[in-house]
Amino acid sequence: MRDADDVTPTVGQRPSLGGWRALLWLLASAAITFVLARAAERWWVETRPEPPIRQSSAGEHDYPAAIAYLDRMIAGLKPLGAKRDDDWLMQERIAHQYMSRARLTGDFNDYDQAQQALSKGFAMATPGTGPHLSQAALALSLHRLGMASCMLDAVDAYAVRPEAEERAGMTAMRGDIALYRGKYAEALAQYRKLSEDGERPDQRLAIFWSRMGRPDAAIAAVKRVERAGLVPGDALAQLALLRGTIELQRGNWDAAEAAFAEADQRFPGWWLAGAYRAQMLALRGKTTKARRAFEALAARNGDPMLADAVASLYRAQGDYARTEQWAKRAGDGWAARLKLFPEAALGHATEHELAFGVPARALDLARRDFAFRPHGATAIALGWALIANNRPAEALKLIDKVNASSWQSAEQHLVAARAHALLGDSAGVEAEQDKALAINPKALDPNATVLWYGH
Repeated sequence: MRDADDVTPTVGQRPSLGGWRALLWLLASAAITFVLARAAERWWVETRPEPPIRQSSAGEHDYPAAIAYLDRMIAGLKPLGAKRDDDWLMQERIAHQYMSRARLTGDFNDYDQAQQALSKGFAMATPGTGPHLSQAALALSLHRLGMASCMLDAVDAYAVRPEAEERAGMTAMRGDIALYRGKYAEALAQYRKLSEDGERPDQRLAIFWSRMGRPDAAIAAVKRVERAGLVPGDALAQLALLRGTIELQRGNWDAAEAAFAEADQRFPGWWLAGAYRAQMLALRGKTTKARRAFEALAARNGDPMLADAVASLYRAQGDYARTEQWAKRAGDGWAARLKLFPEAALGHATEHELAFGVPARALDLARRDFAFRPHGATAIALGWALIANNRPAEALKLIDKVNASSWQSAEQHLVAARAHALLGDSAGVEAEQDKALAINPKALDPNATVLWYGH
């Protein structure tokens, strides 16, 4: 026997008024429960603490120890390679050690040694074999996009398909090539294949989003990589520098400074982390402390950017004799690098010429760099070079194309503002400065002219 409020009518029977009320009440209750559950889920996601970063005990724990380890590896492998004139894999192993060393030292001589080993490897290999993937990675590090692309194509032609990890590396490199060529949608498609939040988070998405004006997405991508598992100290230091750079680009100096300090703590003694920290001293107006820190770093590492930074700080203090001395030291360093690997040195050499050299020389370098890598960063550098050579209309035309793309940075608007100023367009100046400040509230800070890292 059915109750009067039974909400399940028999076939052909209309439900009673009480049955309708009960049915509506159940539907409303279910809807309320769903909404509350979704709200609770969002609250949990937004308020739960982030999992901690877990630093792996693998690898060397500081920069001097890491360099010493790589030196020992190279010293042990080179005699073995000399005895095996038909073993290209041994040459590839030697190249890997030099490439690892170069990533830490920034020394172009390490890159040169890596290239020599790979060239020997190709000379030993039979057709259709050889260190193609390693050559692609090295070529990409040296901004040789055409060579990198050719090497990846060669791997695609292998009779045996590469392993999953190698295929992922190839996808990442194809994304980098697309990004440098200004093909942003293609780059994103490649990076997303690596999985934005799946099994293989990759810092390339962080770099991509930072360039596209999405710093929150970029920071989130960095955090996914940092918390993906046990991560070696040197890798965590690199990620912290990336995180700090993203914060620096949006004017969050406190967060940037904290990230650079973390990088120094994760991998003590690394000159690059020290350079970023010294730069923050300069941004804070602590010019003497910053200069001394950069001089100490330059005594241990010959990177010309360090000499450029010292020169800029001496100039800020009005010491033009020492400015010239350090600028010459930097110029000599860039000349040597341009001779060894021009594609890799053009960008920073352009900055050096703009700051301390000859405007016409800066324009030539910037044009060459843009021809090799026609993306936002090289376009911005070319824009500054055009302005330095009193060609604001050309600079504005170039930057208008950058502004029309998905590349977003405060600096591109500063270039446009300067071009408008030279053209006598005060409204254009104000509009572009406002756009720059919307991205980076500290974009017009006078101390920002000392930036040699993280811009």
